[in-house]
Amino acid sequence: MSAQETTEPIKVLLVDDDQDSYILTRHQLSKIPGGNFVIDWAPSYDAGLAAIEKNSHDVYLLDYRLGAKTGLDLLQEALAAGCKAPMIMLTSENPTVDTEAMRLGAADFLSKDKLDSALLERSIRYSVKHFNTLRQLRESEARLASFMHYVPCAVFIKNLQGRYVFVNETCEKVFRRKLDQWVGRTDEDLWSKSLANKFKQIDHQIIRDKKAVETTESVSHEDGTQHWLSTRFPILDEQGAPIMIGGAAINITESRRLEREIQTVSEREQRRIGQDLHDGLGQYLTGIACMVKVLGAKLAEKKLPEAADAQRITAMVNETIQQTRDLARGLCPVELETNGLQAALQELASRVTKLFAVECEFKVPMVVQMYDNAAAVHLYRIAQEAINNAIKHGNATRIQLGLTAANGQIILTVKDNGAGLPVNGQKSHGMGLRVMNYRAAMIGASVHIENSAEGGALVKCTVQNNRPAPPVRKTGGKPKAPKAIEAKEPEPAMAK
Repeated sequence: MSAQETTEPIKVLLVDDDQDSYILTRHQLSKIPGGNFVIDWAPSYDAGLAAIEKNSHDVYLLDYRLGAKTGLDLLQEALAAGCKAPMIMLTSENPTVDTEAMRLGAADFLSKDKLDSALLERSIRYSVKHFNTLRQLRESEARLASFMHYVPCAVFIKNLQGRYVFVNETCEKVFRRKLDQWVGRTDEDLWSKSLANKFKQIDHQIIRDKKAVETTESVSHEDGTQHWLSTRFPILDEQGAPIMIGGAAINITESRRLEREIQTVSEREQRRIGQDLHDGLGQYLTGIACMVKVLGAKLAEKKLPEAADAQRITAMVNETIQQTRDLARGLCPVELETNGLQAALQELASRVTKLFAVECEFKVPMVVQMYDNAAAVHLYRIAQEAINNAIKHGNATRIQLGLTAANGQIILTVKDNGAGLPVNGQKSHGMGLRVMNYRAAMIGASVHIENSAEGGALVKCTVQNNRPAPPVRKTGGKPKAPKAIEAKEPEPAMAK
C-alpha cells in the first residue's frame, strides 16, 4: 500500500556500515514535500538480517558493500528467510551488480552517487506499490491454485490453435497424463480421431459464436468407459475478441449408471404391468365377454327384450378388451424376439394411422434383429416422440418409419411432410427433443434432426447392435476383460 493510500508512515530500514550514508539518507527523506517516512539504521550485515527477519518495515535499502559480504548476499538470504517487503539495492553505477540484483529479486536499484530526494521517493513509492501488487497477485494465484487442486472438475485451457496451455491436477489424474503430456499438444495428439474431430468442430463454433457449448463425451480407459459432461467457453480480451478456449468436465459415469438402473427398473415394471394387463385383466374380460354373449344368445332364444342389452354389454366389453390390449402394448411394446422391434413399430404405425387420421407407413427392407431388448425399447420410444413431434409441431399428414441394419448398426428414421424445422435457425428446448436425446444417450446412440429435401423433417437415430458375448467357459485361468471401446454420444440436435 502506497503512502498516498494511507496516513500510516512508510517505515524504511537502511542497511549500511557507513553512518554518514545513514545521515544523508535521513536528510533526503526529510526534504520530501509532504513525505511521511520513518527511517531506521542497521550498521552491519548481521544487524540488517536480524531486523529484516522481524518484518517490521515497509521497504529495505541495502548497500552493496557490507564488510566481508555484499548486499547481494543479504538480498538472497533475506528472501530465503521469507522477507515480506521490497528491497532496493544501493550501488555505485555497476551494471553487473544492478542486473544481478534484479535477477535475484530486488525491487529496484539506485546509484548512491546520484541519489537525491526526488529519486529516492519515487523509487520507494514505486517499490512499495509494485511489491504489494505482486503480493496480491501471488495470493490470488495461490487461491486459484488451491481451487484448481480441490475442484472435482477436469479443467483445461487451450489457445486458438487448439494447443493445451493449462490443465489442473484433476485433469492429469483422471486421464492419467502428466502436465508435460498435455501442454503444447492438440486434441489429435491425445484423443481418438472421432473425439478429436468433435472437439475441433466445437472449438470453431465457440470462437465463431463467442458462446459456451455443453456436450457429453465417452472416453475409454483401461478400467472401462467414463462419461463426461463438458462445458467449453471462450476467454475474451478487453475488446471482446476470443484469445483462448476454456473448459471444465464433470465425470457423470456414476450418474449414468444409476440412470440406467432406474430406467431398467422402470421399463421392467412397465413391462410387468403390461403383461398383467394382457394376461390377467385381458383374460378376465375375455371370459366375461364370452359369458355375456352366451347369456345374450339364451335371451334371444326366449325372445326377451333384454337380449339387446346383452349385445350392447358384449360390444362394450370387447371395446374394453381392445383398450386393455392397446395399454399393454404401450407399456410393453417390444419383447426380445427375432422381429420384436419390427412388430412393435409396425403396430405403432397402424395405431397412429387409426387414432390421428395421419398416413403413417412403416418400411423395413429386411429382417432386422435387435439383440438388446432395452435398446429396442428406447428406439421405440424415440420413434414415438418423433411422431408426436411431427403431428403436434409440424402438422404432418404423412409419416414414414424406417428401420435398417448395416455395419453392425441399427438405423431408425422418422420422416414427415410437415412444416419442418424453423428457418431462422432457432432451437427450442421442448421436452420431446430432450427425451429423444436422453434416451439416445442411455444406449450410446446418436440423434440427428434436419429438414429433408422433399420437405418436412427427418429424424435419424443410429445405435450399435452388438451381438451378445457367448458365455465364458470356466477354465483354470482367469478370463481377460475385453478392451474398453469408445461409445458414441449424441451430438447436439436442432429442435422442432
